[in-house]
Amino acid sequence: MASYQPYTEYSSVTGGGFDQGDSRPSSGDSAAGSRVSTLTPVTIKQILNSSQTIQDGPFVFQQQELHHVVFVGVVRNIADHTSNIFVTLEDGTGQIEVRKWSDETSDIASSQGGEATAPGSSQVAQQFRIGSYVKVYGALKEFGGKKNIQYAVIKNIESYNDILAHHLDAIKWHSIATGKIPDPSANGEATATGNSASTPGKSLFVSDTSADNPQRVLAFCKEQCEGKDGSTFAVPLQLICQTLNLDENTARQCCTQLTEQGFVYPTLDDDHFFAL
Repeated sequence: MASYQPYTEYSSVTGGGFDQGDSRPSSGDSAAGSRVSTLTPVTIKQILNSSQTIQDGPFVFQQQELHHVVFVGVVRNIADHTSNIFVTLEDGTGQIEVRKWSDETSDIASSQGGEATAPGSSQVAQQFRIGSYVKVYGALKEFGGKKNIQYAVIKNIESYNDILAHHLDAIKWHSIATGKIPDPSANGEATATGNSASTPGKSLFVSDTSADNPQRVLAFCKEQCEGKDGSTFAVPLQLICQTLNLDENTARQCCTQLTEQGFVYPTLDDDHFFAL
């Protein structure tokens, strides 16, 4: 078995169990029925801590029903049984074992013929490697008191942007379930895995309307500079970029515009600003 690779080596995302005690008001039967076919982005902790409130009913975690789920994780171990493998996954919030069946005729033939193969030699096992990231899709079930992903589809992740995007999606839909932000599906917008239109009120994501950028930069600088001395404190341009999710050119243009209008001024150098 390959050596253990720390989760933080690949990503700075930690936590993600979402233990807030807020609950979302219960929705109507029609809304509940429409969620049966919904693919919900989750963390492993949400899967492990979910429970069935009624026998044979859906799994629920903090008022969020989990039917079909999707999550990402780093591969910690692969147990090869030729016709199928057990992949142990971890995402910083918990660990779960997922079974993946082989579609290769050679694997199936070896299994039925009782042929012994070396660990990790089956075609299905060679698709994955320990330390890599994967995304898992499937239906959440329970067998023998243990959570299980039925009909699991496991895809290798090529870009780490997919990992961050998934965690943002998980945060977004948990926030919707707990009433933190409005539910876009209530207005006929896209589901958890599709593109959604802008939602009135609070939103997890920053608006991409460029006309609002100077006002956002000014508001952020004023907040940072409140009660500070302009001779000893300034807001770095990079902090503005990172906090407001702006590229450097856009942030610099906003600061230049605000400087010309007399709202901010550069202090230590051209990359540090103080709000009046």
